[in-house]
Amino acid sequence: MNKNQDIRDIFFNNIKKIYEKDKKFYILTNDADVHSLRTLRSQKRFIDAGVAEQNLINIASGLSYKNSTALIYGFCTFLTFRCYEQIKFSLASHKSNTKIVGIGPGYSFSNDGPTHHGIQDLYLMYLIPEMEVINIADNNLANIISKNIKSIKGPTYIRLDKGIQNVNQKVKYNLNDGFAFTVKKKIKKNLIISSGYFCNLANDIATKEEKLSVINFFKLKNFNEVKLINNLKKYKKIIIYDENTISGGITPILMKLFNKYGLTKKIKVLASPDKQLFKYSVDRETLLKYLKIDKSNLKKLI
Repeated sequence: MNKNQDIRDIFFNNIKKIYEKDKKFYILTNDADVHSLRTLRSQKRFIDAGVAEQNLINIASGLSYKNSTALIYGFCTFLTFRCYEQIKFSLASHKSNTKIVGIGPGYSFSNDGPTHHGIQDLYLMYLIPEMEVINIADNNLANIISKNIKSIKGPTYIRLDKGIQNVNQKVKYNLNDGFAFTVKKKIKKNLIISSGYFCNLANDIATKEEKLSVINFFKLKNFNEVKLINNLKKYKKIIIYDENTISGGITPILMKLFNKYGLTKKIKVLASPDKQLFKYSVDRETLLKYLKIDKSNLKKLI
C-alpha cells in the first residue's frame, strides 16, 4: 500500500482485485465514477443503473441472493436517503450480502451544498437493525476493510472519504474490537472519541498534547463494548468529536452506550448542529470554522 495514495484509490484498487478473481462479485453504481474502476465499466458484472437508486438497490438485492456479493458505490446522501425503504426491506430484511460504499461523507464535497453534505446518513443506516455500519478514517483502515470485504457478512454500510488520510500507519486495527487508539498517551486525562475524517483533525492536536489521547470508533455495531468502556473509564474527560450532526452521527450511539454501563465521566460533544446548511462554493475548512467545529474550537473545548 502506498501511504501517499488517495484513500479511495487504496480502497477500490483492492476491490478491483477481488472482482477480477471472484466471478460472483458484482459492482454497481448510480452514475458515479471512481478512477480505479473505470476499466471495468464495459464488463457484465459492472452495472451502472444511472440516477435510479431505488432500482439500483433492488438489482443488488437480486444479484446477492444466492452466494454472490454485490458492492454498490456512490455519493452517501443519494445512496441512503433516496432509497431508504428499499435498503430496509429489499436488502436488510433478507440479510442480503450487499455492501454499500458511500463516498463524500461529512463536508468532503462542501462546495455543492446540503444535497451533498453527508452529515446524517451514519445514524440513518445505524437505525436499520440488520445493517452493519463502518466509518473509515484513514488509508490504513481503508486497506484492511477493502481487503477483507468478503469476510464481512450481511448488509453493510461503509463510508469512505477522499484525499490522503494518514492518521497513523502503525495502528493495528481489529475488526472485532471496532475501535482503536490512534494516539495513546501515558497520562490518561483527556480522551477524544471520533470517527471518519475528524480522527485526522483530532490526531493533529493530540500529537502535540501531553495528556490527550484519541480513539477511532469505526465499527458502530457488533463492537467490543466492554473493552471500549473499560478503556474509557481510565480518563477524566471524554470529548465526542464528530463531523456529523449531533443526532445523525456517533453521538447518540455513544451516549446510549454510556447510559448502559453507567459511565458518569465528564462528557463534552463537539459536532455539527442539527440543521441544513445552505452554503455553496465553500471549502471544507471554511465550513468547519463557520460551524465552530474546526481544530481551533476543539482546542478550546480541551
